[in-house]
Amino acid sequence: MLLIDFSFSATPEQIEQYIMLSDANRDLIEMKQTVESIIPPTLTSNTLIITAYFNEYLTKHLTSNEIDKLIKLYNNPLLNILKELNQQISTEERQAFKLMLKENPYSKKRLAVAQKITQNIFDSEDLKNIRYGLQEKISEAFGGEQESEFISQKKEKQLLERMRNELKLSLLYCTQNLTIEELKKLQKLTKNPLLKKATKVEIDASLYAVELFLKAVLMEFIEK
Repeated sequence: MLLIDFSFSATPEQIEQYIMLSDANRDLIEMKQTVESIIPPTLTSNTLIITAYFNEYLTKHLTSNEIDKLIKLYNNPLLNILKELNQQISTEERQAFKLMLKENPYSKKRLAVAQKITQNIFDSEDLKNIRYGLQEKISEAFGGEQESEFISQKKEKQLLERMRNELKLSLLYCTQNLTIEELKKLQKLTKNPLLKKATKVEIDASLYAVELFLKAVLMEFIEK
């Protein structure tokens, strides 16, 4: 029996709605800020095109059906809490929260669930791309050493573990008003393989957008 795939690419309108609900461009925003800080003032600094490249990548790599499912998922208030993962926490707040976790006898249970949630969302490859991806794109465009080529496996493992611990702390901070039962429900929600795919596509989309922009800046530099 011949099976026909009726999957269609997501529309720009779907992508905009998804980004608004999920904060899917959180990594892209940070990358844009870094890129803007290194571009010579004599070259174009209009980084709005980066967002267009990012949206274009999502449109090509997520189907209309997948985006509809993701939108439904992010309409769940529990999953929507993940938008707060990148919120800025002052050093004082962070230290006070760490101290509270140490003194709270129920923290170990919450920490164990938070560990599973962060593993559901980000694997080691995702963390490496977040940690080194932008630097590698800049090095490819303008030359220079890439940190990932010189760092030892032991050091890299320590860096990634530190990133995961920071993610756990941020997750525990933004979910501190949830009950342990609600936190477990969030863990179950994040096991959805479509969320995992979306996370990887978003990271790849960010790096793709930055790479194309840097290539355009380099061409402009050469022409001048």
